[in-house]
Amino acid sequence: MKTILKKYKILLLIGVLSFTYSCDDELEIDPEDNLTENVVFSSEFAIRGALTGLYGQAREVDALNGNRYALSGIQSDELTFVGSFPTLADLFEYATQATNTTTQESWDEAYEIINNANFIITKVPEVDIIGFTDEEKALVVAEAKFMRAVMYFEMARVYGQPIQFDNGNNLCIPISTKPFDGDASPTDFELPRSTVNEVHAFIIQDLEDAIAGLPVGTDNTRASKGSAQALLARLRLYREEWSEAANLANEVINSGSYQFGTNYSFFKTLANESVFVLANNATDGAFGGSGLHNFANPSPAGRGDLYYSDFLVNSLESGVAAVGNTEGKDLRLVGVSAPGNDANGVEEIFQNKISATGNDPLPIIRITEMYFIRAEANLRGGLSVGDTPLNDINLIRGRAGIVDLAAVTLDDILEERLKEFANEGHRRMDLLRNRLPLRQSGDAQFAASAFGADKTIYPIPATQINSNPALQGQQNPGY
Repeated sequence: MKTILKKYKILLLIGVLSFTYSCDDELEIDPEDNLTENVVFSSEFAIRGALTGLYGQAREVDALNGNRYALSGIQSDELTFVGSFPTLADLFEYATQATNTTTQESWDEAYEIINNANFIITKVPEVDIIGFTDEEKALVVAEAKFMRAVMYFEMARVYGQPIQFDNGNNLCIPISTKPFDGDASPTDFELPRSTVNEVHAFIIQDLEDAIAGLPVGTDNTRASKGSAQALLARLRLYREEWSEAANLANEVINSGSYQFGTNYSFFKTLANESVFVLANNATDGAFGGSGLHNFANPSPAGRGDLYYSDFLVNSLESGVAAVGNTEGKDLRLVGVSAPGNDANGVEEIFQNKISATGNDPLPIIRITEMYFIRAEANLRGGLSVGDTPLNDINLIRGRAGIVDLAAVTLDDILEERLKEFANEGHRRMDLLRNRLPLRQSGDAQFAASAFGADKTIYPIPATQINSNPALQGQQNPGY
């Protein structure tokens, strides 16, 4: 396909290849190129394999497994890039072009996952398979809606200005709901960009459907009611809908499904500090899952291209150690970050939350974020949901081994988010949604990083503009 989506393929069906029966039966399917819609929706087993394939595809580096961590930090004040990859150097230097392959590949991968989710959402309710009940079909659809919402959410964050720019009336991304099957016309996918408000409304509906249809669940590698509530809480926070954000975050905190970690040993594990986590394994690391992880960790297998900025390091080093903290410094400088030589041989501080090999689980949503959301929404909305902002922030500081605050401000919350979520993909939007520049004063790109500046968001890929008539004239300014 030459417009929004790449060529038609039910890529998610390779998920069935990773399935094994609990008995000796084997599933015989055609190679990927020969997989057809009839095969996919002919059995419950194949459908469930297709659903599992969504999670597998999300582990691609250009989906959620690496780029999400790096592409936020590379524009903001939390990371410094010294590598030789021109597409990444352009992002770091605010010299990005519409032909940038890094941003194009993220677009392509996201729409492939969206297309595959669309297949499940539209086709599964129609299947007539003995023993596959309406309730079971509805659960499959709810999981697919969650994954579709995740990808639209990630795209909205980078290809459109935040709602604070023009009250959400600015252009964002096209909304595609039809699967590209044999009956589809190419013109069905020549879609214009929808506004930020329209994309957010679509995400909200998918997540509300998922919340209603998903179980509470204890498997944080799959969609659950809690993960859908958590993502919706994040979106409500971005939209400054304080009451909704605070109440959703509070529900996740009190659900009993997740646990605020007593230390930072939860990184690289499936611990229930994570509300939703990518279950990476050695196969993911060997076949593209590692990707930008390599830039974030120089040892044992990284490149040393992307490290903590001086601003971030200074913020971490400014914390006053609490009584009983034997390290004498913020514990987020111990274990979850580590010194190493950058690509030029200079010692810097690198994240140690994800490995250079890409073999380890990678959190997408953590329960800690819900405490931050509740604190900020309560503070800014004048609310008192669950607990006080001061208690929530001091809980997080306490784990980091630094002294409690006597009072808390929005600036305190944003700085604590910077330190807690370093290199986890939050900083860029934390600054933009608060109408702040992405870089600090004195930085060479300070002016280019100002709120609302053209290149604080990524270009619509030139391949899409050139091939989709509906996108003509809809490129982001500055590209």
